Amino acid sequence: MSRHRDIELMAAGWDRRFEADVSRVNELVEMYTEMGYEVTTSEIVPDDFGPDCAGCAIAASCNRYVVIYTRTPIAKVAENAN
Repeated sequence: MSRHRDIELMAAGWDRRFEADVSRVNELVEMYTEMGYEVTTSEIVPDDFGPDCAGCAIAASCNRYVVIYTRTPIAKVAENAN
């Protein structure tokens, strides 16, 4: 994912929630889905890290994380507008 992708998702109504370890993604997607949200994920790429992370010894393991995004389903937004 790049910052450009992040901007596109947010422009489409997605809220960036947090970064999660891939081992927990299915659990988190299920949780947000049960709460009524649409859920999508995106891989973290080096562009997502700031300059402070460049020298971090554990930065190489950060590829084990994904970004979780949620949004209220469009039908629910329309329903609440009426």
